[in-house]
Amino acid sequence: MKEPLFSRILKYVLYGVFVVGLVGAVTFPFTIDLFFRLFRNAPSLVPEYRAFVMPYLMAMAVPFLWVILEMIWMLNSIPTGPFVMRNVKALYRIGIIFFAVALAAVVWCIFFPSVIVLGGGFFMIGSGLFSFTLAALIRQAIVFREENDLTI
Repeated sequence: MKEPLFSRILKYVLYGVFVVGLVGAVTFPFTIDLFFRLFRNAPSLVPEYRAFVMPYLMAMAVPFLWVILEMIWMLNSIPTGPFVMRNVKALYRIGIIFFAVALAAVVWCIFFPSVIVLGGGFFMIGSGLFSFTLAALIRQAIVFREENDLTI
């Protein structure tokens, strides 16, 4: 089966996002001062805030890069058939990552209250629930396909 054009475009976009995210995460400790100079009115000039924001953002880059890799791997399965248990497990892992990020947002808000970060945490909870729902649907599609293959 030939890979659809939209899937190929999406895969290349995800590769680009992954590379930009990886470069950004690696160079962030060196470019953080530039960001602080650009946003002079931000509370990031407080040393305690800076000491917490850099490790937090660096720690958040890892799960998001992992999610992008999982999505690339799922897109790579389209030509051979996307209804495989590996994709179901990947969606469950993505859901767990989103819940972990939501927990990190709640912890962040304990130290530095922020409506935006808390809103992002709630969005991550919704994304995790969507990922779990999609995993359950794909799992059921696999079961139906296997039953259909046995009856033919």
